[in-house]
Amino acid sequence: MSTDQVQRKTQTQLFDIPSAAYQAGYSTRQFRRIIEEDHIPVVKIGRKDYITASALARWNSTHSEARLDACIKQLDRWLQEDARRSPEPVPSFDDVE
Repeated sequence: MSTDQVQRKTQTQLFDIPSAAYQAGYSTRQFRRIIEEDHIPVVKIGRKDYITASALARWNSTHSEARLDACIKQLDRWLQEDARRSPEPVPSFDDVE
């Protein structure tokens, strides 16, 4: 295999951060935080960071569902707290004759 073929094969297996974030369903900013928190391995080429397709697939299979469950639980807590803080419903102001 020539060096050009190896380079092309390697390039097809790498995602830049915005592409990986899109694949995972997160914003670029949020996915950068996820990379740090979950210790996803990053390949630095020049000044840009890349994630291998295998690392992204491995993260998706192990961590992504757990993160989604945690987000849903947090949203549920917020909704319950908001429901407790909300005032009682206002009685109808329709004219009663």
